[in-house]
Amino acid sequence: MQAGILTLVIAALMVPPSGRPPIGPLQREQPKKYELRFEVLLETPIPRFGTEPLVYQLQNAPIVMPMIFHGAYSRINQDTIHGRLWLLQGEDRHANAGSQLKSGFAHHTHMYTMFVRDFRGSSLRWRVTYSLQSWASRIDERWASNLKWPQEWPEEVQDGLKPSQFIESDDPIFANSIQRLTNGNLRLAAPYLAAKEVVRYTISRFQVSGNGTDMGLINNIRGLNVKGALASWQNGLGTEHDLVCACVAMLRAAGIPARPVIGIEEQKKSDGKKRETFVSWVEFYLDGAGWVPFDPNVLRKQAIGNRNLNDSWKDFGTMDDLNERIPLSYFFIPPASVEAPWKPAVWGWDPRPGGDPSTYPTVNLMMISKGRGQDDPQ
Repeated sequence: MQAGILTLVIAALMVPPSGRPPIGPLQREQPKKYELRFEVLLETPIPRFGTEPLVYQLQNAPIVMPMIFHGAYSRINQDTIHGRLWLLQGEDRHANAGSQLKSGFAHHTHMYTMFVRDFRGSSLRWRVTYSLQSWASRIDERWASNLKWPQEWPEEVQDGLKPSQFIESDDPIFANSIQRLTNGNLRLAAPYLAAKEVVRYTISRFQVSGNGTDMGLINNIRGLNVKGALASWQNGLGTEHDLVCACVAMLRAAGIPARPVIGIEEQKKSDGKKRETFVSWVEFYLDGAGWVPFDPNVLRKQAIGNRNLNDSWKDFGTMDDLNERIPLSYFFIPPASVEAPWKPAVWGWDPRPGGDPSTYPTVNLMMISKGRGQDDPQ
């Protein structure tokens, strides 16, 4: 039985860009409009016979969802953000939770937070929806290859040089790998070609096992399987998301700003039907161009080990289907004082004051196409 429903609307805000639109040899094109629905069901485990049921005991418990208002290849319509919260199977004395939208996080990410003020029960559900548009990307290889290393990277991309959760780029293993690859001569190559060399090397020594999505026993998304750059690089084995982490760590160790992008896309299932699921890719910064996207998991299927650096690589810089993805976050777990129940899945929470009683979440993703988007002004 539904105990309480809350609808939240965020007013329009002036927000700084998390990445300026590309320029020079890098362009975005073919915008497409979408409505995103990100929903999570939180349930405590079914109690064993003869044991007391586990319940949530929540007071001012925050649920956090990151948002990229202005990405290099996406833009959220901030007037359309809605949050809804259902408190199920329990008391509902204060269902009207508060909400906040905070800035100041890495890559100019915002954190949208709902608060469960007072609830005792075994199940709750929340949903965030908003409208946005995404662009495809295209790069001029020759022009990009002639761009030089900057004397100093712009301040707005400095976060792309720092270690972060699952991307331990300051570990000596990555610096040593770059040294072995380049013999200390990395900057003798143009930064675009140097990035290609680093990515090719990373992919060549990495074995991927699994797509990185935990589907649970009944084929429902529960989260992402991510060990992180360090553990997977040491073993040479990881999921598709671990390969993304490894590429970002290696680029950062090479002195090239980079970040993971975690989003969603439609994929075909074995029965031919389509289903939205998590996907991740990489962006690195090229001075005089902007954030260059690439998908290492597409590249590894192309056997790029012997490909010429001056050749065009599909899904490196030019990503024709980037406009069919919705970027959600630059983090697998929000960079806030929250945790991921079970496994990382972009969002996080702090189930205060009683802690998380072994939650098993179900994540439902939906991207609804709304047709062609609005082109950038010429």
